[in-house]
Amino acid sequence: MKNRYLAGILGIFILYSITGNAQDAFPVKQQVPDKPFIFSQLPERIKCTMEELQELFHSSIGSSMLMQLEGGIHLKGVLTEKIIRSVAITSINIKLTDYPGALFSISLIQQPGQSPLFNGRIVHPQSGDVFVLAKENNQYFLQKKLQKFFMTE
Repeated sequence: MKNRYLAGILGIFILYSITGNAQDAFPVKQQVPDKPFIFSQLPERIKCTMEELQELFHSSIGSSMLMQLEGGIHLKGVLTEKIIRSVAITSINIKLTDYPGALFSISLIQQPGQSPLFNGRIVHPQSGDVFVLAKENNQYFLQKKLQKFFMTE
């Protein structure tokens, strides 16, 4: 008798769970609308010198920055944050004044016996493009990429 009672309750529970819905499914936005490209007037790839990148880390918070790039291109901004994560890793954030709302985040990784390694990107939340700092053949480049691959909506 106990087994029939338990089987009946289990059967009712299974039928109810199959047919019952707790809430209606809401539509998922599959396509993100394309954003305008703020960095469209800049080339797809810009060479950076290691000296220019290292110079950024010698400034103090609140100081103005000017980074000269290949082809007469320059980036102006204000150093807003400097974080020393460990003895080997330092990160800075620069708000670019030429592109209001854009943030240049860059990290310096120093390991004994090796050349310094830089990692960074320039991001604007309302832009469809970003610049990613990449190293190729011991040279650094700012490479333009699509923003949707670097930020979530």
